[in-house]
Amino acid sequence: MRRLLGLLFIAYGFLLAVNTTFPLVADLSGERVTAGPSGDSTICSARLLAPPLAGIYSNCDASWLEGAQRVNGRLVGADVAEKTLSGTEVEAAIIEGMDGYAFLPPTGLERVAGFAAPLVVIFGLVLLFAPRKRRRRGRSHGHHGDHDHDDDDYGDSDDGGGWGDSGGDSGGGDGGGGGD
Repeated sequence: MRRLLGLLFIAYGFLLAVNTTFPLVADLSGERVTAGPSGDSTICSARLLAPPLAGIYSNCDASWLEGAQRVNGRLVGADVAEKTLSGTEVEAAIIEGMDGYAFLPPTGLERVAGFAAPLVVIFGLVLLFAPRKRRRRGRSHGHHGDHDHDDDDYGDSDDGGGWGDSGGDSGGGDGGGGGD
């Protein structure tokens, strides 16, 4: 059950990451672009369920300038279809290495969820891979029949013999006296 719950947390964390963490990273550290419709016909995908917390945002065909080169790709975010289909250009941000995607800036709730998504994934990984504590049933709490609670298996007698030092000064030092 714990592993299944871990998988669900990981999947939900990735859903949050796609909807919130990527736009947050793009907004905080990405390159700013002005995106607009690409060509005469703009195709938009419909959003799935209720993003950002329980669905996937819609995205639309768009184009923007990266340096001096015009790039065609997908614009992702809340209300992207209304903004793109109206023909107006919108401010967006791109992440270096994610070619072909631009993200609309996240709102307040999306920013909070963007920081929470990696934590949700980590919690899911902990649930999935952490070792399970096993309980022993029918045992006497680990004593296994040894009821004297003594770590010494050789008995309690101390005969004083052997090679150990009995604690006194064995004559080797200078005696601590003073001399000039």
